[in-house]
Amino acid sequence: MNLEFKEQVWKAQFKSTEESAAFEDKLRTAYGLTYRYEAARLLIGRSLAEPSRPDPLPRDTKFNSRAIAGENLFGADDDLWLSALILDGQFGPDATVDDLRALTEAHWARGYELVREELVRCGGDEMKLVQRLAEWLPESGVAIDAPFMPASGVAGEIRLKVGSVSRTHPGDKPVDFVINAPGVPPHLALMGAIGRGKTTTGVQIALELVRQARIPILFIDPKGEFVADGRPIGPFAGLSNIGAMEVGTDPLPLDFLPRADTAPMKIARAAMRLRDTLVLCCKSPGDLQRDLLRTAIESVINSGGDRNLESIRETYENELRAAGKENDSIVSRLNELTHLRCFDAKLQPAQFFSQSWVVSLKGLPEELKRLVTLVLLDAVSAFLLDQPDSAVTGGFRSFRHLLVLDEARKVLKERRSESLVDLVRQGRSKGSVVMLLSQDPSDFEGQTDDFTTQLGAVVAFACNQSQRGLGSLQGVFNRKLQASEFGDTYLPPGVAFVKLPGVQAERIRCWQPENSK
Repeated sequence: MNLEFKEQVWKAQFKSTEESAAFEDKLRTAYGLTYRYEAARLLIGRSLAEPSRPDPLPRDTKFNSRAIAGENLFGADDDLWLSALILDGQFGPDATVDDLRALTEAHWARGYELVREELVRCGGDEMKLVQRLAEWLPESGVAIDAPFMPASGVAGEIRLKVGSVSRTHPGDKPVDFVINAPGVPPHLALMGAIGRGKTTTGVQIALELVRQARIPILFIDPKGEFVADGRPIGPFAGLSNIGAMEVGTDPLPLDFLPRADTAPMKIARAAMRLRDTLVLCCKSPGDLQRDLLRTAIESVINSGGDRNLESIRETYENELRAAGKENDSIVSRLNELTHLRCFDAKLQPAQFFSQSWVVSLKGLPEELKRLVTLVLLDAVSAFLLDQPDSAVTGGFRSFRHLLVLDEARKVLKERRSESLVDLVRQGRSKGSVVMLLSQDPSDFEGQTDDFTTQLGAVVAFACNQSQRGLGSLQGVFNRKLQASEFGDTYLPPGVAFVKLPGVQAERIRCWQPENSK
């Protein structure tokens, strides 16, 4: 394969069949793909996984009029693609670009048939299709870092109820809302005193969204209400393909560090973000220690060796000794994380966040709960914000992922933690939905005004209030709020003060107390 042949391939035009082109458009919408060649590579690659060559296409095959240049179809990995095709076609020195084009287009057409049939067997579920296609990947024992995760939300509007009852109070009129309405942030906040039903209502809304949109959920469960003996319990028990982890007993199988071949700027950003997260949970380390920790994290990422917290701790201890410093609070915090084995770098972010998880932190000390939560938020924020924009159909954006954070006040009050704020502010275009469960409006006091305006819906059961807390919610309610609107008299059990997109705030009965049924 000489340079002249490669140049001819780059300039050549490759076409799919008309049927395949229409199917590729659907794949691009489902998975949030920007370019036509991304779907084309998926189909060609699937066909190349078959043990035999495809039959040549008939002369009367109807091709789509839109061709893709070889330069775009094969991209930066052209040597790999061309090698695979040349070996598959058993081409000799006299093979021409036309021979390569014919074989490529035959693989393209067969890949379309194979993937289309697989999608039918998956019942039209694009997430299941991704899992099926992953089974064709080589069993090399090396984690594969997919460049994106599918935006598999159902095209069109997604309409949800507010709890199991969802009727106005008074008035008894049914209530629902479109969470992905054009121009509306999809994020939600639920608040209320203990026992008022905010978690139950939030879980009902979350599971209905997961079922309708067919997206994975990450539920961070500090109290351990929904995991027992390594299995999901309660409402999560009926959710298919969900993992349940009790951190402290079992490590989270997430590799949250970028790969060594990642762009240097991304590695530097990831190292600084992890450093800042660790420092938040330590006793005021100095500038030298902060810089040594960043250097240690970058060294572990770039080493190509073990990618875990133990390596970061050991490298940081060596940096301290070289600088003539004793072990400090950063080492102590890393010792806690590694002693309880909170993380195990098994799955790349695309693999981890494509699956649903309930993560219980019940068995951890409070400070370690906060640290694990912050590391998880760093990982999900960095991954989702690096994805292509999710598809928009008829003005309604498809979703990619739902994050639910219980006891969110512990993160909201940490003003220096940027990941959650970034995800709320920037995640909408990526198909990310965030649900925050907190105790009262004062939990939002530490955030700037524009943070709460990124909340599309707020559901407030009776709870404590402060003037600063009420003021922090004025942006989303679009008016000044009164403390009485959040009190027990105004909000009896099961009733919440709710602001939904496009309508005035009103009281809604979300659930029915047992003694009133």
